[in-house]
Amino acid sequence: MNTQVSKALIGMLASGFCGVALAAGPLNPESPWLLGDWNGERQKLSAQGFDFTLKYVAELGSNLAGGYDKSSTARLSDQIILGVDMDLNKLLGWQDATLRIGIGERHGRDISNDRVHHPDATGMTSTMEVYGGGNAWRLSQLWYEQKFFDRRLAVKLGRFGHGEDFDQFPCEFQNVTLCGSQEGNWNGAWNSFPISQWAIRARYQFTPEFYVQAGAYDKNPGNAEVSNGFKPFIAGSIGTSFPVEAVWKGRINDLSSEYHLGYYYSDVDGRDPLKDANGNPAALSGQPYRKYSDNSGWWLSAQQQLTTVDGNNKRGLNVFTNLTFNDPDSSFIENLIQVGLIYRGPFASRPDDTIGLGASRLKVNDRVSRNAELINAGNGVNSMADGLYVPEQKREYSVEINYGYQATRWLMVRPNLQYVKYPGGLTQTDSALVGGVQFIADF
Repeated sequence: MNTQVSKALIGMLASGFCGVALAAGPLNPESPWLLGDWNGERQKLSAQGFDFTLKYVAELGSNLAGGYDKSSTARLSDQIILGVDMDLNKLLGWQDATLRIGIGERHGRDISNDRVHHPDATGMTSTMEVYGGGNAWRLSQLWYEQKFFDRRLAVKLGRFGHGEDFDQFPCEFQNVTLCGSQEGNWNGAWNSFPISQWAIRARYQFTPEFYVQAGAYDKNPGNAEVSNGFKPFIAGSIGTSFPVEAVWKGRINDLSSEYHLGYYYSDVDGRDPLKDANGNPAALSGQPYRKYSDNSGWWLSAQQQLTTVDGNNKRGLNVFTNLTFNDPDSSFIENLIQVGLIYRGPFASRPDDTIGLGASRLKVNDRVSRNAELINAGNGVNSMADGLYVPEQKREYSVEINYGYQATRWLMVRPNLQYVKYPGGLTQTDSALVGGVQFIADF
């Protein structure tokens, strides 16, 4: 989308938002929106069936020490989300029906790519999670959901990403290994926000706490191309991914709990990163790498509140973990393990602030590492300084500590400090210290 069009789009939204005096007043710290309630118009529109979203996320990152390039600098990445949910019962009399249109934009650079990682050691973590998907505006959501049987069954179809429904995980860290759907980050068959694809998802709510869902998502490399951001129909589909997941959200001893167990199967073609069709290392035999007609994987995540403060369930210590495993025959990232703690409401005077501590390990498939070793041995090179050297990526560890300062109801500021060991999965690259800060605003 060109600059003129994007400015016009924002201008139309802004004119609609700001054309009336805001009931709460602009920049009112007690309002959930920076632009207030549009002099009551927002509530009137909601009563008519329109609920708007305008969210802005900006992330700063600076390499403070270590990494591949020790020349310190800073980078900025940001994201805009524009959207509207339409209650079709209010608008058209269609009971239990919703239409969602969402536009996403990302822009900026990633300090991990620019300074922390070796330029050829790609596919590992980002210390600025909002980076990715290309510098572009996109139609990120265009879906219709209909509920049946007393709202127990919900069927959703249209254009959206896997992570919108499957392997859902909160994003309260700036390091991508600790933020959001991890299967979407490391599984090449998945697309997550801001990239969308044609899909269908069916969810059945067995009890108020427990549901099971399944879906089918088209895989088309063209969806990721910047020039196709607003093209709903794109030629070039290469297969379909089929996730299924069981989710339990409830309370244990009156403490908030959430558990996910999921599996995916994809008929998208894959390639063995080491062996040829005869089972020999392709780097030695000179034969093409073995091809596969499908792949699969699974995930398990848990979030559990451990304590409260004076009976206030919104404050207290929470623990989380996430395990993600991809097909060892064809994956680049074989698995991810993450664990962490979040303390909500650390001070009586700051009940909406958070303190977060998280750690993760990304493991590269052993076949990928072995293949690189064989190529380097065959070329007689053993140094990253040699132009023929193929990075022997193995594993990467990340740790982040942050403080989420709820400056107003509409603005969160989250400074953070990150430590990355073996950046890019290379034991030869010095560990890196990265400082960052997130700004999350609702307009």
